[in-house]
Amino acid sequence: MSERKYDFDAGDLSLDFANTNNWHGGDHPVEMLGSYLALLTWGKQAGLLTPEAAKRLQELAQAQPIKVDHLYERAIQVREAIYRIFSRRYAGKPIPKADLVLLNSLVREAMTHRQLVQSNDEFNWAWTPDMDGINLILLPVAFAAAHLLASPMISRVRECEDDRGCGYLFIDLSKNHSRRWCSMESCGNRAKARRHYSRTQA
Repeated sequence: MSERKYDFDAGDLSLDFANTNNWHGGDHPVEMLGSYLALLTWGKQAGLLTPEAAKRLQELAQAQPIKVDHLYERAIQVREAIYRIFSRRYAGKPIPKADLVLLNSLVREAMTHRQLVQSNDEFNWAWTPDMDGINLILLPVAFAAAHLLASPMISRVRECEDDRGCGYLFIDLSKNHSRRWCSMESCGNRAKARRHYSRTQA
């Protein structure tokens, strides 16, 4: 079977991760990370897992299935916390303290795996080579979420306003900062059609 192709067009790694639960804001979300192996597939496509790291984590699934179940549940817990933080902030609602506590715990761990690397006259941040396991996915995602929350770009984070509960999170990079939909081809077109219908009925 071919691997599912995930979308990475939200504008930020953490939002891409949050969007792996489709129709997140509705009553019947569609899980796109339905298993530990699907999580690894997402990590590979996000550029977080090398083929070698993915192979090690796949072998772990065969050797320690109970541990892997816990790791998968942890990843979903982190994803849901990140989604609630950004979604509720956009809606002007209080952010659950437990979600921020969880994110901060991962950020603190992520900071222990950050280092400066020199290349000629330039310095850049990089992850330490000792970071391994599911942290290869969760720590960069958590760090990206924290960086976005603390940056001016947070004011451009939007949630698709489709009334069915699309819930897609994205950074609005439109010139007049007026993007309201995940895309005009899907939710945007539907909203446009509804407005047209309402006007003709009126």
